[in-house]
Amino acid sequence: MAIRHTRQWERAVAEFLASPVDDVARKHGRAVVADVLAAAVAGSAAPGVAGVARDGAFVDGKASILGTDRRVAPPQAAMTNAAAAIAQEIEEGHNTGGHVGAGIVAGGLAAAEANNVDGEAFVDACTRAYDICVRLERAIFAMKDRMNDAIPWLVRNPHSTWTTVGPAVTSALCLDATPEELTETFRIAANLAVVSMHDPYAEGAPARNFTAGFSAQAGVTAALTALAGLEGSRAAIEEVYDPFEELLPDGFASQFETLGEEWAIAEHYFKPYPSCRYTHPPLDALREAIDGRAGDGSERSGDRQAIDPADVEAITVRTFANATDMSHAEPETMTAGKFSAPYVLATYLCRGSVDLDHFTAEALADETVQSVAARVELREDDGYEAAFPESWGASVVVELRDGTTLTGARDYPRGDYRDPIPDAEYRARNRALLAHGLGGGREHNARVDEALDALDAVAERPVRSTVDTLRP
Repeated sequence: MAIRHTRQWERAVAEFLASPVDDVARKHGRAVVADVLAAAVAGSAAPGVAGVARDGAFVDGKASILGTDRRVAPPQAAMTNAAAAIAQEIEEGHNTGGHVGAGIVAGGLAAAEANNVDGEAFVDACTRAYDICVRLERAIFAMKDRMNDAIPWLVRNPHSTWTTVGPAVTSALCLDATPEELTETFRIAANLAVVSMHDPYAEGAPARNFTAGFSAQAGVTAALTALAGLEGSRAAIEEVYDPFEELLPDGFASQFETLGEEWAIAEHYFKPYPSCRYTHPPLDALREAIDGRAGDGSERSGDRQAIDPADVEAITVRTFANATDMSHAEPETMTAGKFSAPYVLATYLCRGSVDLDHFTAEALADETVQSVAARVELREDDGYEAAFPESWGASVVVELRDGTTLTGARDYPRGDYRDPIPDAEYRARNRALLAHGLGGGREHNARVDEALDALDAVAERPVRSTVDTLRP
């Protein structure tokens, strides 16, 4: 039976999903997959995630929960792995498309492992889904703004949640869906959004991370139901998405005309620090202020020069509006700390780095860090707000008690596609993430190195072979 598409952009999506992925896009897709898998292994040890992964009453199946020895049904593996992928706040993202990668990779991985898919097919499926979802996320952000005008609380979009299309189409591709089944998968998922009524990022409830997990689970389930003959709604494509033509400044449908030509995945970013990316521009500006100064203040050097926390009078941050929401200075949980710009900046000033271990209960209780965090103030800046979301910028002024003033500014944070992390540093970051989930002792070194090598070759080896290295 011929497939009827209600809109040209939906037809463009279908054609794109059946088209080849070029080598440059595949290179970026490999990087996204490896990044999310490393993040998920690290996140498997996070509060909340570890307990669910260990004790969840799941059905035995063929899809692994990363960082554990469990294999369960694909929807349940997708849920747990997606929650793990965002738990450490270290997974990749896109400036204008949000954090679509975590759900895509976690959802697709479950289906790919269960169906014994080769690495290149899995990477290509993730790459296609990524470019579709970035375009959809732009519309979702506009919808979210309208919702925030109409309801009395702020609607946020925890990573990889509303775009259930990503894990749905990735799973369908990995499950060898026919073109008809793929179209129905898209329609089912395009009319489905998983959203928490409130994003408790400041409270830091571990349940926050499972909103992403539930979205990935729903996406995989959408694919499975479509493969079982369930049909999606053609009317939803019109009723839900036609209004975006007016909501978006540059329209909605036209962005799908460039699928396969303008690869959004080529502009994804990596995170050098395990915290909300809204904290990264201020952090990099702070690094410039205190690390780039010479002893006499006249030139910049590459050596870090420590500042006594007691010498700090005040730290003033100017940045875009969304980043100023990260102003709570007394986080009580791991997640809350990752969403606290004052805590993140104070951690760097006091400790010289921002690492996974800096968000434990003991680290959060450090009185010296807390005292510096209390001296951080965030202010909205019109210039940075105008440049957002294409550029995420910030400036920092550090005032010392002796009258010295240190300044730094960034137009976009480290890890952005315009300022990529050096390869050696990025690989070391991935190794640290894997060690956090698989074990950091000497006895685990060979295992961690094997996992790191597997991620480097994720497109060249069967998915099951890669996943085997990401289990204890």
